Amino acid sequence: MPNMMLNVKFDSSLARTIIKTIVFFDLFEYPLTAYEIYKYSNRAAALGDILEELMTLDVATKNGFYFLRGREEIVATRQKRHNYACRKIKIAQRFARLFGFCPFVKMVALANSLGQHNLRDESDIDFFIITAPRRIWLSRLYCAGWAKILNRRPTATDKKDKICLSFYISEDRLNLDDLRLTGADPYFDHWRGNLVLLYNKEEMFNRFLRANDLPDIRPAAPMSGLTPADRRPGILDSFNNRLEGIAKKLQLKIMSPALKAAMNNSDGVVINDRVLKLYRRDRRREYAEKYGQKINEIFADGA
Repeated sequence: MPNMMLNVKFDSSLARTIIKTIVFFDLFEYPLTAYEIYKYSNRAAALGDILEELMTLDVATKNGFYFLRGREEIVATRQKRHNYACRKIKIAQRFARLFGFCPFVKMVALANSLGQHNLRDESDIDFFIITAPRRIWLSRLYCAGWAKILNRRPTATDKKDKICLSFYISEDRLNLDDLRLTGADPYFDHWRGNLVLLYNKEEMFNRFLRANDLPDIRPAAPMSGLTPADRRPGILDSFNNRLEGIAKKLQLKIMSPALKAAMNNSDGVVINDRVLKLYRRDRRREYAEKYGQKINEIFADGA
């Protein structure tokens, strides 16, 4: 990323918002269209106002994309990655359908793309999965088991097009605010707001969006019948509870020592009966630092 000041005074909050949005996605070599600036800035203004503001700002544009001056090469990067992502999304859709056969899987989404179709050729495919309450370990066993059987688990030397199953939550803890870093966490905020839905059961995606104060994809339908909390436990529930305990013990036993060492005392590894977040390398602090440094370079007053 070039170390340069923009030759413009930021007289409006909208100008600052636009530049901050462009700077963040520049970290991932991803130029933005005007509509994407509107979308990823949380609709800070009408699209027409953003277009007008862009005409006054000292940013570069090519093929309908906006980016920082000196970064023209990321337009070609984005176009290449679009083709890679199309291949990966087809793979992800097939696995989402397979995971959907598990009665405890309620939602499957593609995660960590940070921008539409922005995936590296050599990268794996990250999933975010929501499960039924008290069934997170059984769900992980099912999903990870199929990925293992089909030879799609990533390894240290082979990640291309592999299936990364490192983030599960249960439907009784949909809000993720407590997983944000203290202070600025721009990566997490964009990650949470830009999941790519692959499988959705019982309107779980809408429920997730509402729980995290994000815009719904469509109006919520009234719930009918008994909710999971209202159901009386029966013989099948007792049997599944026992299986859940066995699945948990088995997976904790075979879990890598590195994950166990980082369990619940790192940014990337959270392990309990409602959250399984298994990222040994969590780069959010690195991204927040780089983003903050660049913003401070651009805005002389540090805003």
